[in-house]
Amino acid sequence: MNKEKIKQIVYFIGKSLGILGLLFVLYKLSQDYTWSSFTGQFVLLLPIMPLLILFNFASLLIGIYGWHQMLLNYATRTFPYIASYYYFSKTEIAKYLPGNIFHLVGRQALASRIGVKQTQMAKISLFQALFLLTSTLLVSSIFAFFSHHTPPLILLLMGLSSIASFIVLVYLYPSFSFKTKFSLNMQFAVSIAFQGLMLGVIVLYQSDTHSLELFFQCVSIYTISWLIGFVTPGASGGLGIREGVFIAIATYLHIDISEEIIIFSVLLVRLINICVDVIMYLSTMALEKKMKELQL
Repeated sequence: MNKEKIKQIVYFIGKSLGILGLLFVLYKLSQDYTWSSFTGQFVLLLPIMPLLILFNFASLLIGIYGWHQMLLNYATRTFPYIASYYYFSKTEIAKYLPGNIFHLVGRQALASRIGVKQTQMAKISLFQALFLLTSTLLVSSIFAFFSHHTPPLILLLMGLSSIASFIVLVYLYPSFSFKTKFSLNMQFAVSIAFQGLMLGVIVLYQSDTHSLELFFQCVSIYTISWLIGFVTPGASGGLGIREGVFIAIATYLHIDISEEIIIFSVLLVRLINICVDVIMYLSTMALEKKMKELQL
């Protein structure tokens, strides 16, 4: 079986899982919500919406800065952060297309403009994915530890996986110093943590107990769900995967919150993600003149 055939099968499986996950979320939603109750719940959360949007913007801006530093390591000419922001934001929305790779393909256009070879650009994308893997395991392990509800064996495995993943990063890509790798790992960890914090704040805002342990638990579960959605090939933007995995894990662990709040929370995070991606894409139109001045 050739590589192209294997790739098609993998993408088909990923896309199928995404569709099944989305159907699962919609099924659970139909059981617990009507359109009026869903919109009513959304209105109740309007007071914290600016904070949630700010968290999402912070997550993306920090992540883009990490990507910018990786590009500078290979580039033959220097260029400002605004250029990385422009190309990242211009292409990020393409992750919602079938395949979950078109945002990466779109960024190849930047390579020739800054003197980065196509193979180097592919390495940067792979290296970024490894950083996201390591950072997500780290963030999830930290919040799981503070939740005090994670079984010790699972917590140990999460911690060891995080350490092992970082050790692999240390030995890969020798052109990056240990200091740079550690700095990038921390940056991506903060970026991913903001995604989990969004979910945690939404759940806590709706909860009657306002328990910090519940908050930490939700953040930990969502960051793992985020990772699974990220690495699933063929699932457009992890659509359906993240939501389905979070609901499945939360239900399995019997976390102290109603199921309808869980479902609403993960869907609201997805809605905010999409809206911010669209806003950032539209913001690149205002940067067209600046990019021409930079000749990028």
